[in-house]
Amino acid sequence: MEFNATFIVSMISFLLFVFVMNKIFYAPITKIVNEREEKLKNNYDDAQWFNQAAKGILRVRDEKLAKTEAQSRHIIADKIETYNNRSKRATTEAAQKSAEEIKTRKNALHIEKQQAELELKAKTKEFAELISSKVMGLDVSQKSGNKDGAV
Repeated sequence: MEFNATFIVSMISFLLFVFVMNKIFYAPITKIVNEREEKLKNNYDDAQWFNQAAKGILRVRDEKLAKTEAQSRHIIADKIETYNNRSKRATTEAAQKSAEEIKTRKNALHIEKQQAELELKAKTKEFAELISSKVMGLDVSQKSGNKDGAV
């Protein structure tokens, strides 16, 4: 291989070409590529941060939902218990009222029965005296009245 002036001029031209291309073409492209990589890295970091924040928000939401659900179940259970107690109390009161009403009506019926029996005894006595007087042709009530007065 020979080293002559053409070779040196070619080498200088090549180095000048590389230097000019580096300043005009490669440096801006490298800068754009680096900026893009930085932007992508920042976007990825932001996406990771937002993802973590979203997971945190979802966790807080789930905790609040669970707490609210537990409170709702507790409130519903309390309301059911309250209404069951009211229902039991109303049923008990109705049963007591019914028992009292039945007792009152039984007493009234017993009194009516006793009055009816007394009236029946009186009517039976009257009918017996009437039948006796018809059969015997006498007034039995007068005879019994005389006997009572004589004794």
